[in-house]
Amino acid sequence: MIQRIQTVYLTLGALVLSGVLFLESLWGSEAAATYGWFLPVIIGLGAVTAVTAIGAIFLYTDRETQRTVVVGTQLMTILWAITLYGSFFMTNELQVYDATGLNLDMLMLVAGPLVAYILFWLARRGIEHDIELVASMDRLR
Repeated sequence: MIQRIQTVYLTLGALVLSGVLFLESLWGSEAAATYGWFLPVIIGLGAVTAVTAIGAIFLYTDRETQRTVVVGTQLMTILWAITLYGSFFMTNELQVYDATGLNLDMLMLVAGPLVAYILFWLARRGIEHDIELVASMDRLR
């Protein structure tokens, strides 16, 4: 389980999503103050996505199911990013640069879902590689 590269990608993706939930610019944003649904949806969807990614690690015995769960995790990450970016866009907060220069907290908030999606895509690619490898070994028998 731990020796497979997709385990590392799924763990890193879950850590990135969990880390984004603790950023100051998420909690103190104008979107959180304007929209009452924003924080519960972002926290709930982010937590469910991270837990699903961790849960997918333990499905290593059934690779087809694991691939399906990872695809679902990718879709939840896209939904989470659309909700996050859409809310920030509607409140005109989707700016990485401010008056003092580069706002690293907002940059991490904007880049987090993209990095997590890429990590989940790499995990799915590793799972598909394992599926092809097992199928090729079955053909050799």
